[in-house]
Amino acid sequence: MCAWTGPGREVSSKAFMDELCSDVGGYRAFLRRLALQYFGWWVAIAGVPAVFLDHHRCESSMPYLAWCLYGGTVLAMLVMAVLMELTIVQRLGLLKAGELHVLQERRWRRPLASTVLWKLDSYTDMAFVFIARDCGSSLWWASLASIIFCTVFCQMLFNTCFACSDCDGELPESFGFVLLDFKLVNTAVRSVLPFDPDASDLPVAKPVTLKSSANLVGLEKVVGDVAQVCIQSLFLMSASAPHGFVIFSVIVGALNGCLSIALIAQDALQEESAVQDRELEQGTVLAALAGEVKLVEEGTSSEMPPVLRDPGGPSPERLGRSMNDDMAML
Repeated sequence: MCAWTGPGREVSSKAFMDELCSDVGGYRAFLRRLALQYFGWWVAIAGVPAVFLDHHRCESSMPYLAWCLYGGTVLAMLVMAVLMELTIVQRLGLLKAGELHVLQERRWRRPLASTVLWKLDSYTDMAFVFIARDCGSSLWWASLASIIFCTVFCQMLFNTCFACSDCDGELPESFGFVLLDFKLVNTAVRSVLPFDPDASDLPVAKPVTLKSSANLVGLEKVVGDVAQVCIQSLFLMSASAPHGFVIFSVIVGALNGCLSIALIAQDALQEESAVQDRELEQGTVLAALAGEVKLVEEGTSSEMPPVLRDPGGPSPERLGRSMNDDMAML
C-alpha cells in the first residue's frame, strides 16, 4: 500500500485516486473516459482517410485548396484530441479554465510534444495503408499487419486489460491508467502526488514501477515506428515517383521514435541515479548504526572490572592455580 500522511490521516493510493476523480464519478469513470478517448482516436484516424480517399491516391493531383482543407482537417483533429485530454485534466481539478498558458512551462513541453507527434504519426501510418494499396504495392499488407499487431493487440487490447487490472496488481492500486499513455494526464497526476508510488518498503526496488511501465509502453510504440519507417522507406525506394505524403510520414515516424527513445533513456538514467542515491543513503545509515554499536560496545567494556576488561590480566584459570598454590603452602 502506497500511503501518505496528511493532517491526521493516512490515505491509500486507491483512496487518493478516488478522491482526485470524485468530480468525474470516481476512478472507474475516469478510466472509462480515457479508454473511450483512446479507442475513439483510432476510429477517427481510420475513418478520416476513407473520407478523404482522393487525397491518398497513388498519383494525387488535387488543387492546393483541397490540400489546405485536408491539412486543416488533420490539424483540427490533433487540436481536438489534445483539448479533450486537457478537459479530463481540468475535470480532475489540476488545470483551471483559462490557464492554458501553463503548457509553456518546461514540465509540460515534453508530454505535449510527444502527444502531438504520436497522434500525427499514427494518422500518417494509417493513411499510408490507403496510399500503398492504391499504388498496387503489396507493402500495404505489411503496414496493416504492423498496425494490427503493434497497435490493436499490444497497445489497445493488452495495455487496456493491464490498465483495468493495475498490471495484475503489480502497480499501486488505481494507477493502471498510466498504461494508456495519456502523457498530459500522467504528468498532471504525478505533479500532485503527495507520495512516491514507486517507493518500496523493502531494501530492494519494486520489479514493476510506474516509470518502468510507461517506458515499456514507449518501447511498444518505438517497435511500431521502426516497422512502419522501414516499410514506408522500402515503398519510397521502389516507387517510380516520390510521394510527398509518404516522405512526410517517414519523417514524422522517425521524429516520434527518436523522441520516445530519448524520453525512455532520460527516465532510465534518472531512475538509476535515484537507486544509487538510495543505496548511498542506506550505506550511510548502516555505517552510522555500526559506529553507534561500536561506541556502545566500547562503553560497556569500560564499565567492566579491570580483571575482566584487561585481556592481559589474570584469567580465571590463573586465579585458580594461584589459590591452589597458596593452599599448598599453608
